[in-house]
Amino acid sequence: MDMLAGKRVEVGTKLGAYMRTFSCDCSPTDLETALQLVYQLFMTNVIPREEEVNIVMQMAEEAIHAQERDPYTAFANRVKELNYGNSYFFRPIRIRDLRNVDPLKACEYFSSCFKDPSTFTVVIVGNIDPKIALPLILQYLGGIPKPHEPVLHFNRDDLKGLPFTFPKTIIREVVRSSMVEAQCSVQLCFPVQLKNGTMVEEIHCVGFLSKLLETKIMQVLRFKHGQIYSAGVSVFLGGNKPSRTGDVRGDISINFSCDPEISSKLVDIALDEILRLQEEGPSNDDISAILEIEQRAHENGLQENYYWLERILRSYQSRVYSGDMGASFMMQDEGRARLRESLTPSAAQSALRRILPYPCKKQYTAVILMPRKSWFKLLRSFFKSSPTNYVRNAKILAGIAGLTILGLSFWRSSRSGVKS
Repeated sequence: MDMLAGKRVEVGTKLGAYMRTFSCDCSPTDLETALQLVYQLFMTNVIPREEEVNIVMQMAEEAIHAQERDPYTAFANRVKELNYGNSYFFRPIRIRDLRNVDPLKACEYFSSCFKDPSTFTVVIVGNIDPKIALPLILQYLGGIPKPHEPVLHFNRDDLKGLPFTFPKTIIREVVRSSMVEAQCSVQLCFPVQLKNGTMVEEIHCVGFLSKLLETKIMQVLRFKHGQIYSAGVSVFLGGNKPSRTGDVRGDISINFSCDPEISSKLVDIALDEILRLQEEGPSNDDISAILEIEQRAHENGLQENYYWLERILRSYQSRVYSGDMGASFMMQDEGRARLRESLTPSAAQSALRRILPYPCKKQYTAVILMPRKSWFKLLRSFFKSSPTNYVRNAKILAGIAGLTILGLSFWRSSRSGVKS
């Protein structure tokens, strides 16, 4: 513990193959309070009282309503629905879901998860004096009683992956939402599947490729076309089952904000750039820049508590972990070093073809968040239209008016039928 400097104390817990993180932003002198909280998780049976349940349900409902009013939430939910189908893991929580909650069963299940401390691993990261920390750890963590019989029975290799399938074809869709300030967000997503074998190197490779894509998309869309402020690339590799065998699947997403009028054009430009990298490969300067960025991020991360916490937790989750944390660290460091030494323009080109669909234009989803135009703006744009488009717009407006009148007629008819 004395090798990890910082001011934050992080406590991570590992339950089998699933990780739970309890984060306590405190000074080393407050470590005892953090350990007391962990101790109470194991020693307390959560009992749902009516007043507390009502408060929690009210807070949950308010949070759901706030999300439903947020245009970006609707956008993100549609992205998940397209990419992962109706998988329960990615479905947003609705008000009707809350009404199906059984507070008693929920609390009983929560309490049962903290009955066997032998299935947990606690990770503490921070500037901690072992002479002070060790007695507290022995008192609180060591004082948690172990049950006579194991509570949880599972085999890591028997666990299943998330039930979803990325679309096999191309999907491009616009999501329109009411906004206080007009904005446009784009998410371009590709499926990823890493074959078992040199998995450590492949996962590091995905990290390098995501930084390469981010850099090149930024260069093309911002510095060449001057149309965006920033671009980001995120990687999700959590679709596989948490076993030591089998492939790893997930996706790579490219996100940027732009002018709504040219959003579809910028998607095409981004696809052209990715296809160019697949067919021509990056330059030597591109690879050198990516290696330098990765090295700088790695060195900065070594000084941060969050970096060490995530690295330790990932090591426990890693399929190479077999009970020896040091060995797991060594294998990951060696995999990173091997990839850095072998990353050339041709190797990156080959990886882009292997990891992403090739050609990239044959399988992807592109979702664009656009502001919903008000009736006032539609009418204003209509009256400002040129004489050439006047007749066409007049026909569209007449059609909309006709549908509106027809809808009102049906509504009045149904209302009169209800009254009778």
